Amino acid sequence: MTPTGTIVDPKKVSKPVIELTANALSQLELLLENDFTLKGLYLRLLISGKGCDGFTYSVGFTEWHQDDIKLPVFNEKGDQFMEVLMDPFTAFYLQKSSIDYVQDFANNNEGFVVTNLNQKTFAGKFWRADDTKVPPLANDLAAGTTKS
Repeated sequence: MTPTGTIVDPKKVSKPVIELTANALSQLELLLENDFTLKGLYLRLLISGKGCDGFTYSVGFTEWHQDDIKLPVFNEKGDQFMEVLMDPFTAFYLQKSSIDYVQDFANNNEGFVVTNLNQKTFAGKFWRADDTKVPPLANDLAAGTTKS
């Protein structure tokens, strides 16, 4: 979800472009075919932190929320087989990305890896001085009022 107190206007956020590698597609198909607990859930991409090198991301299965942005995922045959969710905050910063599935057993590392193709844009701590790099807020928050 979005950070506490941040209400990004989903109508003002461009729809992100996500590419999934063959490994990621294969693993998602395998998971969805064999794990009945995932039925009715969506794959979610989420900004989980920020460091000097840019954002860090999490990937997991969750329910849909009203302000989520849904992005279709197509298999190698070109058929849509699922949707990926992002909250508006994540979608604003993750406009061009790729998702891979890594199995590096030698280093005890396995899972989905998100690469933000614009990551360098958000490195360091002074990038927020540029208004184009701050997400558009919902009108009620931008005006200084909050919903009760």
